Amino acid sequence: MERRKCKRKKVRIEAEMVSGDTTCTGMIENISEQGIYLETDSTGPLNTSTRFSPGTQFQVRFQTPDGETLKLDCRVMWSFKTGPYGLRKKIGMEVIFPPPAYIDFCNTPDD
Repeated sequence: MERRKCKRKKVRIEAEMVSGDTTCTGMIENISEQGIYLETDSTGPLNTSTRFSPGTQFQVRFQTPDGETLKLDCRVMWSFKTGPYGLRKKIGMEVIFPPPAYIDFCNTPDD
């Protein structure tokens, strides 16, 4: 049975994750009004410094297909390595106080 509070929207958007003075990139795979699921390279500098452990906070930055830049404060809820040799990391994040522009983007119809 599905436990999600909000409907997920499939996307494929490159994102930047910032923690302190360290930045890495990833690919957002789906979004909801309260969360983001993304994948990233598990060998980058951000992974060794924070390990994406639950509770870690990031600013996630990305551009919508319309060109609007969104900056979201997020908290890691879960993460795990996948793929051969653990080269990718899947990460589920909660969006902290989602801004109206992000909620609007979540609710726009798929193309």
